[in-house]
Amino acid sequence: MQLTARGPNDQQAMVDLVEETVVRFGRAPKTGWAISWDLQISREHADLRWSDGRLKVSCTQGATNPIIWGGQTHREITVGPGETFRIGATEFRLNQTGPDPVSSQTDASESVSSHHTNVATVELDDHPVILAETEGDAEEFSYAADDLRHAEFADPTRQMELLANLPKMITSSESDVDLALKLVGLLLQAIPQAVAVAVVQYDESVVTQLRQSESDQFNLPKPAIMRVQTRDTYEGRFVPSRRLLIHALKLAESNMHIWARGAGSAQFTMSDSLNWAFCTPIAAESCTGWCLYVSGEGGKDGTQLVSEDDLKGDLRFTELLAQFIGSIRQVRLLQEHKTQLSSFFSPKVIESLTGRSAADVLKPSERDITVMFCDVRGFSKKAEKYRDNLQELLMCVRAALSAMTGGIMENDGTIADFQGDAALGFWGWPVALDEGPIPACLAALAVQSEFNRLPEEQGLLEGFSVGVGIAHGRAIAGQIGTSQQAKVGVFGPVVNQGSRLEGMTKQFGVGVCIDESTSDFVRRMLPRDKARVRKLARVRPKGMDTAVTVSELLPPFGQKCEITDAMIERHEAAVEAIVTGDWDLAQEILKKQPGDGPTRFLLDHMAEFDNRPPTDWAGSFSLVQK
Repeated sequence: MQLTARGPNDQQAMVDLVEETVVRFGRAPKTGWAISWDLQISREHADLRWSDGRLKVSCTQGATNPIIWGGQTHREITVGPGETFRIGATEFRLNQTGPDPVSSQTDASESVSSHHTNVATVELDDHPVILAETEGDAEEFSYAADDLRHAEFADPTRQMELLANLPKMITSSESDVDLALKLVGLLLQAIPQAVAVAVVQYDESVVTQLRQSESDQFNLPKPAIMRVQTRDTYEGRFVPSRRLLIHALKLAESNMHIWARGAGSAQFTMSDSLNWAFCTPIAAESCTGWCLYVSGEGGKDGTQLVSEDDLKGDLRFTELLAQFIGSIRQVRLLQEHKTQLSSFFSPKVIESLTGRSAADVLKPSERDITVMFCDVRGFSKKAEKYRDNLQELLMCVRAALSAMTGGIMENDGTIADFQGDAALGFWGWPVALDEGPIPACLAALAVQSEFNRLPEEQGLLEGFSVGVGIAHGRAIAGQIGTSQQAKVGVFGPVVNQGSRLEGMTKQFGVGVCIDESTSDFVRRMLPRDKARVRKLARVRPKGMDTAVTVSELLPPFGQKCEITDAMIERHEAAVEAIVTGDWDLAQEILKKQPGDGPTRFLLDHMAEFDNRPPTDWAGSFSLVQK
């Protein structure tokens, strides 16, 4: 059974329907069947389910326009063979057998995009087909979602190591131009066969016009960003193929060109010294208009002969790289499909802001702010474990980010940014909180609980852990940036202190470090069956002149925490003895402790002074690392 879609200008596409199999369709779905010509069809518009001789069509929650069937509008219908329905300007017909007689060029088997060129179909196992276009000695291959899932990575170890650095690369980039420059370098490192690579980004308006156009002869304007990098051996100026870029942007799928040297190359590339190229779009809404472009010369054996199979592994890596970039940027942009305020704040906070304009709400102001840094750990080991299953690794990273951001948002915090491997959340703006840092502390305990589940309950979080730092003080929070691009942010000394505290969790061997102000709030406002505090030490952070008292935030005893109240009291007594210079008493107390991270920290730092306080002892240890 087949479903045919026909546009107002005789555009046509078909999809095979398999019993009890759901197919997603839309203008540019992440996976499924693309009806690219109709702007009245949402990107992810509806699901098709063929069962017992009937087709059920169900609109997604985000679908803008309804289904027109029987002269009425519907969000869900069930039709039989020979029946038709319409969405926007496109008519859909359920065919009993065979393709629609009008169509002779378009592939009918799960062709998830609409090609307006003469094509030959090539089967890939029993899964969606790859469309190949041939002109002389040149070949063109298009890859829809999941077409390359069986392709083996060309160099999984090397490519996995490079992917492990991607989160820091993205979050440390000062601008999109900086990110593009870093990405071209990464692609050249990851794909030895590549001679020239480019990262290209067009404005969203250009992509919209391109998808509205019925012609492939679209006049692409100058891109907003283009960064190119070539091998030292390459001579001349490299310019990416316009045809490849148009295909990737219009159909949101990867495209590959392979040609013999000097044969048809003018149609496919701006450089006749290369003989293959592929282009992969970054399909996430956070990266509209972005493409990764790779071109090279020769195949794996070093000869000029190159085949599709030679390049599939590297193209699959490039597609996964695009997915990682899109996913991480999507998290940073904070649910771009929602309103401006709902991208930043929890529903409870938004409710309290009802009636105020966005400009008024987002105006920067100085407040008492609590900041919380969360740092995911264990990525390198996880990456090594899943180096041959990068899709699973991507799901694990998403689960870790969701656990952190979920804890912050559920406790009415605001997510400001992702800095390095750390998520920054904060409280106290735009709504002042009478509870001070208490919601941040509850969020930290919730995040810790998610990561500290029993092994059989951890699922995708297995192998990950998290370190959290919380600081409370004056800061400026609000919308910062330019008229073209802005984000909610917070800055001030308290932000640096929160980051330092998160780093100290590694030195003390604990999960959550908090500053003195936060510790005072917890001791006053939270009963011990909700949270506890253990004073860890008085230290002078590296690069700072002022000493701070660092404490640990703990859950109640027994809730996956074996630290007793008596152990807390003894440790704090030892800290007090160290501060006052009575190190003999401190060592005597610490010998009764279980030898955990905080105990070892104090013993090791006293040992550096031969267990005697120096003559200029001021009550605090100086840290040598951040």
